[in-house]
Amino acid sequence: MIRKAVVEDIDALRLVYDEARERMIDSGNPRQWAPGYPPLSLIESEIEAGFLHVIEQDGKVIAAFSIIGKEPTYDTIYDGSWPEGDYEYVTIHRVAGKREAHHVLKSAIETASKLSSVIRIDTHEDNKVMQALIKKYGFRYCGKITLKNGQMRLAFQRG
Repeated sequence: MIRKAVVEDIDALRLVYDEARERMIDSGNPRQWAPGYPPLSLIESEIEAGFLHVIEQDGKVIAAFSIIGKEPTYDTIYDGSWPEGDYEYVTIHRVAGKREAHHVLKSAIETASKLSSVIRIDTHEDNKVMQALIKKYGFRYCGKITLKNGQMRLAFQRG
């Protein structure tokens, strides 16, 4: 079951993010999420804004993802370009799941597709697992973007 996250989910979300971070490290992606990421302030603000979603299985939160509207860091793209056109899009962020969670990105895409036919996502260059999934689900590589903290990410769009 997919639903919007609530404040009572915070402890479960921390476990989801901690396990996802461990899985990233195990798969050769130790730099994308620093310890403690995402910070509590971001989790709380995304819950309040209605951006953060959880996936429950047997009443237990096993995965999470955020869907926001336009992403300000996507305004500037280099080593490529976004497809031309004046269109609205939504952005998927912080896709994370526990080991028992399956098809989390697919669930995020299905949820985002209800909001817009154009979806954007980015990931770290070391996150080969996510890059493969992004391409599997029909996203195309568009270029590189820079996060607020100065880190570079690979940017993709579908639709």
